[in-house]
Amino acid sequence: MTSPKDLRNPEPVPPASQLAALPFVAAVEGYLSGPDPQMDLRVTLHRAMNREGQEYLQQICGYLGPKGKEDRSGSGRMFPVNFGIMGAAFEKGRILRTRHYPTKDELLKALQRDMKTTGDTGDITKKRLSWLAIPFLGPEEQPALVLFADTFEFDFFADNDRTRAVVSMCWGFCRLIDALEEDPFPNLRNFAFSAGEKVKGVSTVYPSIQEEVQMFPVPRFQRLRSFNYEASVS
Repeated sequence: MTSPKDLRNPEPVPPASQLAALPFVAAVEGYLSGPDPQMDLRVTLHRAMNREGQEYLQQICGYLGPKGKEDRSGSGRMFPVNFGIMGAAFEKGRILRTRHYPTKDELLKALQRDMKTTGDTGDITKKRLSWLAIPFLGPEEQPALVLFADTFEFDFFADNDRTRAVVSMCWGFCRLIDALEEDPFPNLRNFAFSAGEKVKGVSTVYPSIQEEVQMFPVPRFQRLRSFNYEASVS
């Protein structure tokens, strides 16, 4: 099996897949950042991908939102299916976010404990403080995509109204993609991946500061099973 450390090298994502994802990710970023982006927010979309019979998560597009700019360096990166909060959302089929803390100091103390638990030796002063991961389920309940966002803003995704709005946007994206599956544009085709053996690494999700969100329905495709749009010759 491919080792997790080998998965961090990017592999190309078809431009059609990136173009299908970017407007949606930009809309989410625009809602979260507002008309004059000031905070250091990151939003991107990952897909389940099969390479040589092994399944892992791949970042479809770059990060949108670093103070209103696009960072393409992350496009194509690959991760074990249990990597961080996005991997936990993928495996559980549940929305996950950073839970509410009364003070930033309490969050930092809990984060420090979680870093020790997961073997994370990074600098806590450089850690982001709020995360969100939303899976997109397919017809057989298996996630096809995971929306990922994080920020240095304290308690940002603990806000229920903000999370509800992003989940609603995800539902709209599901309806659009299902419509494309039913009536695709000419010369655009989704080359579906088959299921594979899931590539896993050491669990890196922070276990106590992240929580499952069950008050909102998980976005669901009626038709789409995997996300791999490419331009095709008709």
